[in-house]
Amino acid sequence: MEFGPGVAVTFLYYFSSTAVVLAFVVSQALDIGISTGIPQQFGAIGGLVAGILGTYFNRTVRFELPIKSEQQFFNRLEPVLDNLGYQQVEDAEDDSEKVPGLRVYERTALSKWFSGRIFVQVEGQQATIASRAVVIRTLKQVLT
Repeated sequence: MEFGPGVAVTFLYYFSSTAVVLAFVVSQALDIGISTGIPQQFGAIGGLVAGILGTYFNRTVRFELPIKSEQQFFNRLEPVLDNLGYQQVEDAEDDSEKVPGLRVYERTALSKWFSGRIFVQVEGQQATIASRAVVIRTLKQVLT
């Protein structure tokens, strides 16, 4: 099962949004017209940097690990997620109710808009965790 946007979509999101905003800010701050092309050059360079950084930290990554029992796995995982500020979403609006064994976790209040969700799917003796790369790096260190 696929979770979240791919690498290309993540890069394009950060690149394009940064390039547009930066080109506008440069044109206003330096009082240079858009028609000169100089603001777009600054925007492209800034967009490239933001695209690379955004993709590195925020792309969706999957992590699979073998488990002995689903109950033991969740007894180990949920305190870790709780320490990171994640709670299970009871009324998930996406396809999680249609996919057996899928649990969705997110942070509460304002932080949920900036941290993304964690998807956990258990199938047989294997668990798959998908979220932003920075979150998966933390979970790998704790769970392995």
